[in-house]
Amino acid sequence: PEYETTIAFGPLCWNFDTDSIVEANHLCNAHGLDTISAGVAIAYAMHLYEKGILTKKKAGMELKWGDGKAVVKLVEMMIKKQGFGELLGQGVRRMAEELGADPEEAAHVKGQEVPMHDARAFFGMAISYATGPRGACHLKGDYYMVDIGSMVMELGILPGDRHQSQGKAEPAAKYQAYRDLFDSMLMCKFAPYTATQLTEMLNAVTGWNCTPADLGTAGERSINIKRAISNKLGLTRKEDKLPRICIQPLNEGSTVGKSPDMDTLLKEYYAFRKWDWETGKPTKEKLVELGLDDVAKDLWG
Repeated sequence: PEYETTIAFGPLCWNFDTDSIVEANHLCNAHGLDTISAGVAIAYAMHLYEKGILTKKKAGMELKWGDGKAVVKLVEMMIKKQGFGELLGQGVRRMAEELGADPEEAAHVKGQEVPMHDARAFFGMAISYATGPRGACHLKGDYYMVDIGSMVMELGILPGDRHQSQGKAEPAAKYQAYRDLFDSMLMCKFAPYTATQLTEMLNAVTGWNCTPADLGTAGERSINIKRAISNKLGLTRKEDKLPRICIQPLNEGSTVGKSPDMDTLLKEYYAFRKWDWETGKPTKEKLVELGLDDVAKDLWG
């Protein structure tokens, strides 16, 4: 299994039985389940069981930390929508609602479970998760890559202090848009292309005469169109948040006492994006600036 899967079914569940991790991964791949969400959901279920919120009767079994067999069994139950598996398969947000648990202990953004790149280790990930088009997804803004040394010099995206909130939102927003472009171009995000190389490849294939700045703008259009669609479906600024469990300071490890300032990050992000603070929508002016007049009319009238 790849590393996110290994952590999700392994240490996150306090499970160090590698055979069970491999089996859970195989079952998810065979049946189309996301391994990150599945592992986070199982770990959350174990957490609720430990607190007495989820009972043995409701779960249909004991859910003790480190039980690899239980991890595999729960994946099977999700696949079959069997018993507690049906609720488990709906994710941590729904579980918290159904079981009356503290929603601030459910690790998700907009219903998407949080991956393994901790927002306390990389504050740029905090704003990327909070504002990502499909919730907490490291593939829609893997800013940790920047703060460990990657950069997009052509767009002014450079490594910085990974534990700094002020000034982090603008480069994180730029990187979000840049990485969104990789999806549009069907490019692998693990390959270390420069923006110049991407531009040269695009121009060679299309006959266009784009610049790296044009790529940044194209990615920005994509981000804003997705945001407008989400706004039409009811999304507002209040969903641009991380639950307490994802940002409360830890008392051990390399990030002791550190927590991203979400208020600063969001205000700077919205200002850079030119999104409306009250509604969470891209402003009409910003959409027109991006050549999205039809989207502006549909969103604002």
